[in-house]
Amino acid sequence: MLKSLSLLTVEDFACLSEGDSHYELAQGRLVVTGLTGGEHGALIVEVGAALRAYVAHRQLGVVLLRTGYCLARNPDTVRSPDVSFLRQERIPASGLPRGYIDGPPDLAVEIVSPGDRAEDIEAKVQDYLAYGTRLIWVVQPRTRTVTVYYPDGQARVLRGEDRLNGEDVVPGFTLALADLWG
Repeated sequence: MLKSLSLLTVEDFACLSEGDSHYELAQGRLVVTGLTGGEHGALIVEVGAALRAYVAHRQLGVVLLRTGYCLARNPDTVRSPDVSFLRQERIPASGLPRGYIDGPPDLAVEIVSPGDRAEDIEAKVQDYLAYGTRLIWVVQPRTRTVTVYYPDGQARVLRGEDRLNGEDVVPGFTLALADLWG
């Protein structure tokens, strides 16, 4: 049994299972993110399907949904973006692991749910940036905006007729924001 004050390791974290909750691990501390609603799920599918169609056709890598990435050890951090992209050259010759992926995604996409707190989303973005994620999109359905974060700490807010761009992480990929909101 785990002590409530002890830090969890990736191995401890992997043993947890609650059918009605979604967890992440931030510096050894359990973070309960909870279930999401219909709009959130639809946006995960929309972004994930558009990325996958583009990436698969060009054999650029793999697009994953709600997959754990082990970003750090001692204390351990495992984050799970709603949608992520991992470049082909980062996929082991043996294929994707059964467990968490070691290291950061190349692209992390977070869809903000009504119950998400701004500081929790910011903490996830900072973890992704600190451990090497090259591009982050935070989709905000309420305001119909997407904030794009870069490794140098810069951020840009997209809205209206703007397009998401894969930049040098998913070269050539674009998606009109208007397509997200249907």
